[in-house]
Amino acid sequence: MSSLPSGAAGPGITATDRMAHLVIIAVLCLIAVCAIVTATGFPAALTETDVGAARFPILYSAALIALSLILLVQTLTKPVVGAEPATTRPRYGMVAAAMVLMVIDFIVIDYLGYWPAALLLLAGLMLLLGLRSMIWTPVIAIIISVVVYLLFDYALNVPLPTGSLFE
Repeated sequence: MSSLPSGAAGPGITATDRMAHLVIIAVLCLIAVCAIVTATGFPAALTETDVGAARFPILYSAALIALSLILLVQTLTKPVVGAEPATTRPRYGMVAAAMVLMVIDFIVIDYLGYWPAALLLLAGLMLLLGLRSMIWTPVIAIIISVVVYLLFDYALNVPLPTGSLFE
């Protein structure tokens, strides 16, 4: 997010990047605290040698908070510099369109099932990102969908939705 300006001011951070870092830090800390609160409600360990279900979420959340605090210190200690002229405009419309595609996928996955929903989502996201190849777009969408399916269904034993349309 932040970059080193090429001006004479030396290394620094723009005011916009500083605000973005602070928002990200706040969101990450909020997620970590929510994970800790949720993990405290997990069942206790059944044996003395078992660490319990809550141990690793709490450990990872504490690490996330520690890393967020390191980012906070780094962000606050960097001097604020003037913004460099933007070479490209941000594409907020593409971000919004990608979010809309994901929400639509979240809604239709129960009806269509994993395969059609994943293929349509991935192809749509690749088109948004500018990949317009009639060969590579479906090939990459199929490869990613197969890898995710194998990972969840076989490696993790988590079944993916089949969809009510095909039942």
